[in-house]
Amino acid sequence: MGLNACLSLIFEYLEYVDLESLAFYYKNRLQAKGMYVDMWEYLQRRGKKSIFLTIIRIYLGLKWTVQGYNKITSKSFDASGFLKGAVEKAKATGADSMVQDWWAFIVKFLFLPNVEVLNYLIPVTELFVGVFLLTGSFTRRALYVGIILNFLYLLSGSLSVNPQMILLSLLLLKAKDNAGRVGMDGWVFVSMKKRMSAPAAGSAKPPM
Repeated sequence: MGLNACLSLIFEYLEYVDLESLAFYYKNRLQAKGMYVDMWEYLQRRGKKSIFLTIIRIYLGLKWTVQGYNKITSKSFDASGFLKGAVEKAKATGADSMVQDWWAFIVKFLFLPNVEVLNYLIPVTELFVGVFLLTGSFTRRALYVGIILNFLYLLSGSLSVNPQMILLSLLLLKAKDNAGRVGMDGWVFVSMKKRMSAPAAGSAKPPM
């Protein structure tokens, strides 16, 4: 049997199989046997996995802190060259480039005229995101801001480590509170939530 015949048989089989129902069926069978583990639920549970998540968080925190600190201490950071390069990339290679025409339009008419503001905001924001991630403070908010920055750099044609930082940030976001458990979020804010949610000792009504 030739390759084309094999591929046609596979496609015919896929047309008649409901893959979603098939996955649901096997998921239920594994759950019944106690063999199914939801990855996201697993990451959200307490345990040694918090150490793994903390290592990822510290890695991201160091990346952001170093980038922001270097830009601030150099005292010569200027985003205009990077932004002009993004516009030129869109002109040079057209619709198939890493920088699309619609984004080049935004860069040219929104970001470039306000580049002085960006020269201040970008380093400060990167530094704050890094410090918050390193200390585990406001972890989810810091991750959201970091992802936005990564996407802004990606849209402007800078590949670098942005894709892997986005994936790692999304992983931490799916872990929810576990991402900042070994940090200020876990040591201070969680304990504060417990105290606020716990009923006062003398608030219980006496028995009738």
